[in-house]
Amino acid sequence: MPLRGIRGATTAAANTEIAILDATEELLRWLSAANGLRPADIASAVFSVTADLNAAFPARAARQLGWNEAPLLDVMQLPVPDSLPRCIRVLIHWNTELPAEAIRHGYLREAGQLRPDLATDSGIIAMPAAGNGGPQALPETLAPTPPPRPTASVSASQPTASGRQIVAFQGEPGAYSQEAIHQHFGPLVNTLPCHSFDDIFQAIEEGRASHGLLPVENSQAGSITQAYDLLLDHDLRVIGEVKLRVRHCLLAAAGATVTDIRRVSSHPQALAQCERYLRTHGWEAIPAYDTAGAARELAAHPDASMAVIASALAGQTYGLELLDRGIEDSPENATRFFILGREEPPPAGKNKTSIVFATTHTPGALYHALGEFATRGINLTKIESRPRRNRPWHYVFYVDLEGHWQDVGVGRALSSLLMRSAFVKLLGSFPAAPEAA
Repeated sequence: MPLRGIRGATTAAANTEIAILDATEELLRWLSAANGLRPADIASAVFSVTADLNAAFPARAARQLGWNEAPLLDVMQLPVPDSLPRCIRVLIHWNTELPAEAIRHGYLREAGQLRPDLATDSGIIAMPAAGNGGPQALPETLAPTPPPRPTASVSASQPTASGRQIVAFQGEPGAYSQEAIHQHFGPLVNTLPCHSFDDIFQAIEEGRASHGLLPVENSQAGSITQAYDLLLDHDLRVIGEVKLRVRHCLLAAAGATVTDIRRVSSHPQALAQCERYLRTHGWEAIPAYDTAGAARELAAHPDASMAVIASALAGQTYGLELLDRGIEDSPENATRFFILGREEPPPAGKNKTSIVFATTHTPGALYHALGEFATRGINLTKIESRPRRNRPWHYVFYVDLEGHWQDVGVGRALSSLLMRSAFVKLLGSFPAAPEAA
């Protein structure tokens, strides 16, 4: 099926969450009605805003209208003198059999000055209605009605009424993720344990947390695929990274000694990373759902013959004895985390950028896409493919690269990549983390 582009633009009344969401929803509803656009047929959408608007909100408006499967990209335009203020633009990639000349583009509100030939009133579609050639009224129901919005927005730095910074993570208190949070934010930061990775995203989106810490890969076990899938599904920013040197500890109930131990419980990955140590001692490995959870369970039900593998923080949290430290088989065991939030960190001394994109299903498409970085001397630090879930046997590519999207070379490479790809989503540009010590 051909891929067509639908262009549109509008303006927001103010640089507030509510004003940006309202303007974006109005534009998307107008374009949907004008073209008979269904969310299931959208391949991707790219939103761009002028520098006087917050770029985090247009994609969220699309999600609230039911655009849940299509990848969405929010970008900020470079400042241009005398440009139209508070402007929101969108380019929708649409799978349709309609010819290009039948596509209806729309420019609402003050954005009509950008394309006077396409300017229109917000509630009227400039296309002939069957039989009379007059304007067609905008249907009232184009998509699921979004829930009522709060009268005041919740900022990333003030997620609760108390205004505290709260960082969400998956696992029990004492998990390695919490240890990584302390490494980056300091030991006094407030944390929010979550049951699943998806709960981390929900906590930030619902304002219960200001940030989240998401593990994305381990130097021994490889990438955490569920984490990458969630980055594509949600519209939060990657604003930083943490590299944590994983030092597994052998913890036991108070008074227990190494000679008492017969069984060791922990997460299967931690057990696998300490296999040689366990085999040397002849201990039975007992899988548990979580390293810190195993520590909590042992503290609640002390057993001198049982030990757990968990972090030193877990031992402190649950009052367990530290029998041994650094018991992992490989001294190079480290986990990399993404810090999630809504803000846009400014360029630092050393930056990285994470993106996800999909190419057309044609020979050489990936080669030419990656060539946009190679020809500009931009180093890629990671590339990984994942199945594109809404298109069997098609794939998306996650890429980390050196540099910030505001760098001239990186910005031009991303712009060229947009022209070569089915879609591109900028996950975020952020300061590169030092190597795990």
